[in-house]
Amino acid sequence: MYELTSADRNAPPYDGPALSVTDVRAVVRDGWYNAFADLVVWRDYYWLSYRRGTKHHADHGMVVVLRSSDLQRWQEVAVLDRPQGISGVIDSGVQDGHFCVAGDRLCITINTRVPTEEYLSWTDDGINWSEPLLQTMEGFEPFIWRMTYHDDRFWCATSGPESDPLYLIVSDDGIIWTEHARIAGTNVHDWSGETDLLFRPDGELWCVVRSEWPGVFFRSRPPYTEWEGGHSIGLCDAPSICEADGEVFVAGRLRVPLFEGDLRLHPQGTTGVYHLRRGGARPLLAFPVGGDSAYSGLITTGPGKLAIAYFSDVAYWSGVLPPKSADRYQYKVTDCDIYVAEIDIVNG
Repeated sequence: MYELTSADRNAPPYDGPALSVTDVRAVVRDGWYNAFADLVVWRDYYWLSYRRGTKHHADHGMVVVLRSSDLQRWQEVAVLDRPQGISGVIDSGVQDGHFCVAGDRLCITINTRVPTEEYLSWTDDGINWSEPLLQTMEGFEPFIWRMTYHDDRFWCATSGPESDPLYLIVSDDGIIWTEHARIAGTNVHDWSGETDLLFRPDGELWCVVRSEWPGVFFRSRPPYTEWEGGHSIGLCDAPSICEADGEVFVAGRLRVPLFEGDLRLHPQGTTGVYHLRRGGARPLLAFPVGGDSAYSGLITTGPGKLAIAYFSDVAYWSGVLPPKSADRYQYKVTDCDIYVAEIDIVNG
């Protein structure tokens, strides 16, 4: 669990929910660098995606899709390779993929490197996946990291050229995108393309974006052209937002105390979950720290219940397991596993 820092102790008393991990398990452990997980519910199944590769970056990477009826037993149902074909260029493979439930259709984005391009594939039956189509936008190539489907349209927050400014973009088909509004302009830390959006029941739209240091929180009312907020919520790389029991939670990479010991390269944080409110966020829990851990998908599985899929190399950094692929401390090259954890929401 996350330990309160001195800054946390000086904060106003917290009266929100707590989180309790009831189960955590590795669902993929096969000697690859498995990373960049996502998790959704569609047609009464759980769907988990991750990037299987040789290292942290895109070299020899492809997106794997798993399906489960119980979060325990998983079947591989699709492997999505680089849509441009094999290039032979280092780091030219698939980097990551993320789901978007669009009514009766399950979509997945496919991000490739060298060149950096975004593709969209979808399935109507869970078995057959469409040919990936290139996502485009006039003016610059959009980085569609996570997209959200709302009122028969696709929505995404993304940074412009040179990581500036931060835009809200929209699409009718998930393929051709247009600018809807500017969320924020210049940021001294640079905006990342790693964002997530949440449409609240009252119509307000919430956005969390990774920057070079903090995660930043914005919000807007319809028609989502004027934005306010800009609160720093602490480190929150690769945010994933979920609403459950009327509360909003954000999973991402948190900064927590590091392992002790003689490690050649120290980890910078680990997967954790914040409670998000209009004024900011409070960290509620963090998973064990490894050399690299984050990039998660967070969902609700019922009243008082959350589930999260994330990646971590903690088993190898801690020495519990010997890696198959590289020397023990070869940062961002050694094995990584995909974990699923189930979490209870405990009302404050």
